[in-house]
Amino acid sequence: MLLKFLIAALTLASLVVIGLLWRLLQLRRRQDTLRSIMDSADALERELYACRERMKTMHRWVSTLPSTLTTQALASLNLDPLVQKALRDLLQQRLWLRDNGDTAPLAQLRRTRQDMERSRVTLAENMTKLEAAGEELAEASSETHPVSALIASAYGIGGGEGEDHPPTLH
Repeated sequence: MLLKFLIAALTLASLVVIGLLWRLLQLRRRQDTLRSIMDSADALERELYACRERMKTMHRWVSTLPSTLTTQALASLNLDPLVQKALRDLLQQRLWLRDNGDTAPLAQLRRTRQDMERSRVTLAENMTKLEAAGEELAEASSETHPVSALIASAYGIGGGEGEDHPPTLH
């Protein structure tokens, strides 16, 4: 009788320990996911600010070019409202995480992390396109206005292969 009681008690204790370990593992996964989301949010925020600064630099450079080359370029560089919106959205995401991160389903947190990483990839791709467009414009403008090549290089734009370019986002 005592042996059956001990076996039952040990079985119950083992199940409790396994349950606690399982819960601890779940909490660890949640914390790791939340930390990953916050790291991605921090990186995205830095990249958005870098994007804004790069667009301002390119805007200043494009405004030095003759107006025949710059009308469309200046309009396309006026993206600050989009960056502001992205920063506001990011702030809303952080506030949501603060308020709901501890209770949101882990699957939803993982989707949030994936969405943030997709945003970072999209931003990096667009920055690469922006740099390429800047180089093309620098090349086109230097053919008709040689001084513009010097101005472009002063802004870190264009210049061809082998020269230092400002870092793009990754």
